[in-house]
Amino acid sequence: MTEQYDKHRHEQASAPEDLLTSLQDDLLISILSFLPIKQRVALSAVCTRFRCLLPSIPRLDSFRLEVECPFSCFDIHRKFTSLRALIRQCHIVFRDITYLSKRLQRVLVEDLVEAGVQDLILETSGKMRWHQVEVGVLELNGRGISDFFGIKSLRSLSLHRIAMGCISCIDGRRPRPSIALTHLTSLKMERCILFQNDFLPAVLASCPFLETLHFINCSEHYASNGSIHSASIKHLVLLHKSSCIRTIDVRCPKLESLIVDVAAELHIEAPKAQNASLLFGLHPPVDPPDALTKLLGASFQIDDAWLMLKSSTIPNGLVAENEIDRLIYPEDKEDFVIFNLDFDLKDQSSTMILTQFLEKCNEYCDTEFDILVDSAHIQNTIETARDDHLLHGSIDVELIKLRMIMPERTFEGFLSNQKEMEEELKQMGLQKLKSRTSREQFNDILVSNESLVQVSSSITNCIEMKF
Repeated sequence: MTEQYDKHRHEQASAPEDLLTSLQDDLLISILSFLPIKQRVALSAVCTRFRCLLPSIPRLDSFRLEVECPFSCFDIHRKFTSLRALIRQCHIVFRDITYLSKRLQRVLVEDLVEAGVQDLILETSGKMRWHQVEVGVLELNGRGISDFFGIKSLRSLSLHRIAMGCISCIDGRRPRPSIALTHLTSLKMERCILFQNDFLPAVLASCPFLETLHFINCSEHYASNGSIHSASIKHLVLLHKSSCIRTIDVRCPKLESLIVDVAAELHIEAPKAQNASLLFGLHPPVDPPDALTKLLGASFQIDDAWLMLKSSTIPNGLVAENEIDRLIYPEDKEDFVIFNLDFDLKDQSSTMILTQFLEKCNEYCDTEFDILVDSAHIQNTIETARDDHLLHGSIDVELIKLRMIMPERTFEGFLSNQKEMEEELKQMGLQKLKSRTSREQFNDILVSNESLVQVSSSITNCIEMKF
């Protein structure tokens, strides 16, 4: 027995000392945090203690990285160290960069893959300059695409002021970019330039679970139409910076909310939509009664208009000014009177007024539209909607809500003569209301004594009306 005990002590003494596992937990966690995530997982598979400590390794909710223009002596591996934590959201800002090298891009992407990032934001700094970062486009040699669109862990991707491709990439014979974002549910692009015209179709074909798509003030070179066909998208914002987009075609059976430019031709299938809003601006700004006269006039035409559809029973009212900023730049709001009208698509007379406004939204010719929603098929050729007996057939009439948002100086002019202007606006609204209701309906509205004109309590420099 003594010999066996001595032999066991001899084996322990000759075995190499395990200094790592003998450390305290806090120190061991600190050391493990410097290892790449894959090595941590491998260690946890061979050691029970490591497996217990793995949940204590740092996990970051968000991480921000600023990348500046490299010099000729730039050493990527010295300047960029691997991310040492699991990261949910990563925000990368490129400063003073007009071209992202393939080598630097690969280092960044490898780190993001290691971190298991789920939400990625890429943007370039600067207010006026367009920067070009190779993201999601074919290389000039045609061998591949940028690896940012191959991070399979991504659930959300946002691009701001990113130019995808270069002018020489515009070639209809090139294949579509390969995109591996199979779990992506949200893609938001703002003020981007697309030199590859089939980028959006490639995204839709490769992302079967995409529910949110925002395409705001982006330019597609040589594109003449905006086409979005998707079986999964629920929330869509489609606002083109380019004025050459003449046709908008949206086919999304699950669509719950939509903001889109009013182009020369609109083809929209949004079966769940119950409410609509129309937003456009009048330039230059004038007094509210003059602005309303132009709005209701038969000859009023404008080429900057936006249509909003929504499935919720709550109207699309722009209760927050930042919603307006999506469509009209803040610096331009001082040069416009902004009209926002809400329509109930289940009310026939309300839908008729919407069609009348849509028909004159385009500056060069009447807008052609074919909009299929839950309760109506809105077309600019429907004649039955103009018959008086149909307009007056319902018992209740849904009042149309109008907001006029104006520059501060114009609003101050309104306040200086508020009583007279409110009365003038009310009479114009009543005249429009009378034209679309029966005598009984019109009298009921008058008896209800509902306030038809008032200053908005939620939006600055805004007058609210109902007619």
